[in-house]
Amino acid sequence: MNIQAGKNQTQFSSFGEIIIGNIFCPGGFDTSTKYMAVVVAGPLGTVKEQAGGVFANKLSKKGMVAIAFDYRTQGESSGTPKNYENPFRKSEDIQNAISYLNTLGFVDKDRIGSLGICAGGSYSAHAIVGERRIKAFASVNPYFSLREFVGYNPMITDEIRDAMLKQSNFASQKYFETGETVSSNMLYPDTTQLADLPFPKADARDIQDYYYDRVGKCWPNFNTNTADMSYEALIKSHAIDCAKDIAVPYLGIVGSEAITKPFTDRFYAEILHDKKEVKVIEGARHVPTYDEDIFVDQAIDALYEFYSKNL
Repeated sequence: MNIQAGKNQTQFSSFGEIIIGNIFCPGGFDTSTKYMAVVVAGPLGTVKEQAGGVFANKLSKKGMVAIAFDYRTQGESSGTPKNYENPFRKSEDIQNAISYLNTLGFVDKDRIGSLGICAGGSYSAHAIVGERRIKAFASVNPYFSLREFVGYNPMITDEIRDAMLKQSNFASQKYFETGETVSSNMLYPDTTQLADLPFPKADARDIQDYYYDRVGKCWPNFNTNTADMSYEALIKSHAIDCAKDIAVPYLGIVGSEAITKPFTDRFYAEILHDKKEVKVIEGARHVPTYDEDIFVDQAIDALYEFYSKNL
């Protein structure tokens, strides 16, 4: 593989499937140099060209090697059931991305960090429990409890939860018997107006723009239809439980107006060591931290300082 400065498409194996990713390398890249590196885990359902790729690209411009990739079953990566949202499988993909970085001669194996954005925070937390190849962990507006997000929030009644679990269980049975994936808009409902999105008005506008309006033009590999069997996997993921097992330095980056801010506060409080810190980006809601330069650049500066200090 001919690696050079900028974006390089690459691939590695994860439990028999092919993961397609992009490695971003600094300007003046030299294969004889050992670079600190980071594995970037993007938000739920997204592909490598979205938030994960934005952060990986900007970190590379600071002098790091960074990889963003499509998880198994998503984007350009292989695997079935297609668009299966399983946090535990995604954590395995992150660990295999770490293994892959360790095979690259230009990566300093003692200076590899982890970054999780939104639900990627949960995937990464699961991945690095017991993982000693990672020397520092950071998150950006993380959902550290997918269980609470999809199953136990004020918008989900007992009746709705029961119906969604039954729908998910049916899809699991169908896949077991036939290998056929049953997919729907269960996690990303079809919407043509903000009132259809059960979030505060400003957040609903952000979500409408990012996950619906811009998709066809900006990220054609992203799909709002997900495997229905995802629901029963997501509702088991409560990564706040992982906090007490995080043995490496931690940085939580949050928007002051982000609906996810309480998750960072709770995760931070559960970490047992004192090598932990929080960076608040004033005025930032959740989704704008994915790719709006005014917020992303502040996060990148904080991340680079954190990794430089701890890797």
